[in-house]
Amino acid sequence: MKHVLYSFVACLISTTLVAQTAPITLKTPLGSNFMLSLATEQVRYHEAPSIGLIDMEFLNIGYFDDTTRQWAMTEFELKEPQIVRLNITSKAQAFVAGQRPAQRSNYVLFISPNDKLTITINPDKSLTFQGTNAIYQEILRDYFRESLYEYLPVFGYNPTKIDNSSILPKVDSLQQARQQRLQTLKSQQPVNEAFETYLTATTTTEAYLLKLIVSDKKIRESQGIQLKPEQRQEIENLTMQNFKVLPDAALMSEPYRRELRNFIQIPVTQKYPTDSAKRYVLSGEAVQYAYQLSDEKLRAYPRQRAYLLTYWLDYSTTFRSDMAAAHALLKNYEKTYPSSELIPYFKQTIAAKEGKYVGQRAPNFTFKNQEGKDVSLSSLKGKPVCIAFCFNLKQHELIFKPLEEAYRDRLTFVYLNVTPNTPFEDWKSTVQSRPGVVHLWASDEEAQKLKDTYSTSMRYPFVLIDSQGKIVERWIPQEFPDNKTLQEELKGLIKK
Repeated sequence: MKHVLYSFVACLISTTLVAQTAPITLKTPLGSNFMLSLATEQVRYHEAPSIGLIDMEFLNIGYFDDTTRQWAMTEFELKEPQIVRLNITSKAQAFVAGQRPAQRSNYVLFISPNDKLTITINPDKSLTFQGTNAIYQEILRDYFRESLYEYLPVFGYNPTKIDNSSILPKVDSLQQARQQRLQTLKSQQPVNEAFETYLTATTTTEAYLLKLIVSDKKIRESQGIQLKPEQRQEIENLTMQNFKVLPDAALMSEPYRRELRNFIQIPVTQKYPTDSAKRYVLSGEAVQYAYQLSDEKLRAYPRQRAYLLTYWLDYSTTFRSDMAAAHALLKNYEKTYPSSELIPYFKQTIAAKEGKYVGQRAPNFTFKNQEGKDVSLSSLKGKPVCIAFCFNLKQHELIFKPLEEAYRDRLTFVYLNVTPNTPFEDWKSTVQSRPGVVHLWASDEEAQKLKDTYSTSMRYPFVLIDSQGKIVERWIPQEFPDNKTLQEELKGLIKK
């Protein structure tokens, strides 16, 4: 009897390509008690709750618990080749906190329209494949891991050592083995162009990124120091000398995407250096220059061009408080992509941020405290206010408690809970009353209104307001383990 994991029908890519299906069948051994999940990856900028724009969309296409059956099948629509992630969890290990599974549990698959693939999961979680393009999955299984960082312990990288040059021959050997395997495959049969591009992008990029990790460690000598100009130049040269723009299918490779951004940003920061006083944020001129370079260098690669132009527009609206550059970039973006579904998002974000400039009155709100009583922001006038938007229960409180002690009589701390899907009673049970502290709860609907009004996000969860109710600072980033920027801003706030 066939057990369907999940029948998922979705428009994965908004192009004129015709959607086709790709059935995947999973088989597990008797008594394995595995939990299996499949998810596609699509490079697509879209809005994520409380975060803003993210460049990767994960769609669950199947979940299978093999307690009662040893096989299952899922069939999903796609219009072009797609990366699919397979995760295997042993229920005996699933809920053991801090325990790292001994066997490999995550695999990368390359699935094209009309592929018919059968995957057999062995007792040790290794995989065997049958069906269309099974050879592609075998190459990914044998030569590629989920992340380049998984190779570091395998190669013998020691984070306590300054010099890990001993792993570099192993990095070269892996790169050569991957390249030779691809060439052997090409000599035997025609190879999907997107698959070849994905392998080439990952192979070449991961090789020098692993070398960069070794070089960076040696240069810094295990100290979290700011690099000198000549040291930064040495590291940046690894990208500029090794990165090559590949066909658009290379966007499927996460390390390639990261280095594509660096390929543009490095010459930008060399022309417009950043500094710690401005939190290493690109200036308005710099981000516009990055947009211009991306537009010029990627004209022959339309998807990569769209990817980076969107990235820099998002950067100008997310990491900068001044919206002058954002307005300029959005004007160009609208001309290039007049039908983009992201244009309303950018317009709304820019408008929200412009309404939160220093010196403007903070928009009022009213929410329930732990006693169920309504408390408004306007009722807190008289002392400066520090608002922390909490996207998880009790978020920020560990960092803030020393600050509460230091500023108890001079400042009001407001923990505003916007954790999704959190009933009032559940939140209330986590609250601890303290002098100088106000805890407030927002429903999902109210949290969404706040997001629109305050342009709230996990990146910038803090708002400083003076005793008259006017905004002193809105764009203070998260910093760990101590938020030095916030501490300096609080010192200035209590002096106003």
